[in-house]
Amino acid sequence: MNNTSRRQNVGGANRSNKQSFLLRKIVRWMQLGVVLLIAAGIGATIGAFISAAQHLPAAGEYTPPEATKIFSSDDVLLATVGSINRQYVKFDQIPRYLRDATVAIEDHRFYEHSGIDLRGIARAAIKDITGFGWEQGGSTITQQLAKNIYLSPEQSITRKIREAVLAVLLEQKYTKDKILELYLNQVFYGSGAHGVEAAARTYFGKSVSELNLAECALIAGLPKAPSKLSPHKNPDGAIRRRNLVLDRMAEFGMITQTEAEQAKAEKPRIIKSTFSNKSLAPYFTDYVKNYLVSNSQLSEDLISGGGLKIYTTLNYQMQKAAEKALVDGVNRAKRAGQMRKSDGNGALVCIDVETGYVRAMVGGTNYGQNDMFNRAVQAKRQPGSAFKAFVYTAAVEILGWDENHIVKGGRFTYDLGNGRKWSPRNYDGKYPGAMTLKQAVARSVNVPAVRTALEVGLQNVITYARLLGITAEIEPYPALAIGGLKYGVRPIEMAAAYAVFANGGYYVKPTPIIRVLDKNDNVVYEENIERKKVLQERTVEVMDKLFRAVVASPSGTAYRTLHNFSEARGKTGTTNNDVDAWFIGYVPNKLVTAVWVGNEHGHPMKKVYGGSVCSVIWRDFMSEAIRVYRRTQIKQDVNSRSENVERKPDQQETRGTATTTDTTSGTDEQPANSDETAPSVVRVKICDESQLLATKWCKSVHTEEFAAGTEPHEYCTIHKQPEGLRLTPPTPPD
Repeated sequence: MNNTSRRQNVGGANRSNKQSFLLRKIVRWMQLGVVLLIAAGIGATIGAFISAAQHLPAAGEYTPPEATKIFSSDDVLLATVGSINRQYVKFDQIPRYLRDATVAIEDHRFYEHSGIDLRGIARAAIKDITGFGWEQGGSTITQQLAKNIYLSPEQSITRKIREAVLAVLLEQKYTKDKILELYLNQVFYGSGAHGVEAAARTYFGKSVSELNLAECALIAGLPKAPSKLSPHKNPDGAIRRRNLVLDRMAEFGMITQTEAEQAKAEKPRIIKSTFSNKSLAPYFTDYVKNYLVSNSQLSEDLISGGGLKIYTTLNYQMQKAAEKALVDGVNRAKRAGQMRKSDGNGALVCIDVETGYVRAMVGGTNYGQNDMFNRAVQAKRQPGSAFKAFVYTAAVEILGWDENHIVKGGRFTYDLGNGRKWSPRNYDGKYPGAMTLKQAVARSVNVPAVRTALEVGLQNVITYARLLGITAEIEPYPALAIGGLKYGVRPIEMAAAYAVFANGGYYVKPTPIIRVLDKNDNVVYEENIERKKVLQERTVEVMDKLFRAVVASPSGTAYRTLHNFSEARGKTGTTNNDVDAWFIGYVPNKLVTAVWVGNEHGHPMKKVYGGSVCSVIWRDFMSEAIRVYRRTQIKQDVNSRSENVERKPDQQETRGTATTTDTTSGTDEQPANSDETAPSVVRVKICDESQLLATKWCKSVHTEEFAAGTEPHEYCTIHKQPEGLRLTPPTPPD
């Protein structure tokens, strides 16, 4: 080989070595870059979650979201608010069998690792590769908790890293028992049940603390595939999974093999799912939620998912009677062609006059996805003659009128200015002459009401409407005397206003709430009853006589339907063209109820009057409501004077704690004697039709209890002695 050839070979080798060295250098830098990038990513992830760890809630502060429950005053569950069926339970309320079963099937080294189980990860990997080994996954209970609480369900390496970091942080923050408690309350068990308490009630109809070994094992096996293994859908699969859990518990020494076999032999008694977001009184429970948002510091999120217990004023027995009376009344009018079948509707609201407690509320006849509008609270409808109450209240209080004062009913014309004139018209088109105030109210004559409003002053009428709680926009025009308002008034406001006449002149703001408890039974909201004196006692006495004449006088607009209801007082209201019809009535010192009916969108009805359709609905409801009220009051009177009696939230409210203010020139009522003895109870026979004392000729009779002195004393006027028989006195009350 010549020298030239050697030099060429050496040069080629040198170039090859340089290229190889450069390539190795590039690879090393790339490797270093990748390592640095990975380290930076891991460091950033860990750094971010270490920072986030400082904001993790301390032990005892975090609990999973759970549904809020709304109860009636007579302890009926009205609604479960929120889509999550969960009720949080403490660690010591969960049976040991259920805790052990969960650890056995999900993470048997739970009490040994620090949030991440490297053995479990390796075991899961071997299982994936070889197909042999336990089916338990690599995620620990702590990792599953971290994923459920803090992370999205995405499947990625980044999320797995975050899950592991959070698991370690959770182990540093909480005890093992606390982590297991949170997990058992957080995890989904199928059929809408979140947490072990909801699962126990959903599948077995009892509290988790009452579960036996076999039931605990079944529930513990569900989180692997809650929808697929739900006993409601796949009972055989749920039992197979239960038996695997029992074997695992025996394997780890948590139970004996004999106990496992005995539990396997047990056939589970699965009930049908009972959880529902449907309300027993949907218009009312919607009102409760909106009321709390507006009148308390509780957020909407807390109300819907904070596990609150909301104790309301509604009496469910009265509510059922209200719904039946309104639906029956509106349907009767539809069948008779008086209301449109497509949009005829109504509303009813009943209030306890002394406390302002809303006892029944029906906002329409067909609550549903297409009709959640609460006409008892949200609808603004023209009140017609029902508004005359404020006109005559102002006249009685300011001008000193009484029921015998003479008013004029003849035709007259009022000058509105700018060349405009207005003549009020009576409903029947007739114009009677002079009459007493009692007659004018009983017959609901329009002209005297307009004359009275002008005499007492339109602004004074508005002032008294405001004193009695009316917030509607009212313009000072003569037509206001007969209910000619700009937009109308809400039924609940009319009921609260008339309650003043039934309550000695005191205005009490309506409320649907007694108190609200958090998930730990701490009171977070409590309603304060404020009684404000707005009318003098003389005014109340005169107005009571006027309202009694509406139902008791033969010429009264509600006489035909209510003359046998001895305690009834009230006022009818019907607007032009029968667009709106009302009856607002009360029983003194007990209940007030407002009833409205009408077609939607202002379509006229046909011969629907406050004294016909509405007063019948009122009568049908109040007949039952007063019976319920009396039974409830007797129980409260006895309980309030008895020691060591556990009372419901409604019964724990005492009227003596209410705030009372006086805005009249009269004196406050004297407080009741706190040393009075418990009243005796009197049993009497009542005619179902007349609601008066029964005679021997009454066919449908029931026995009713009254506190002594409150029982009716009038005998039935419907079922009388047949002609030709000698009159014998009725049997005296028991």
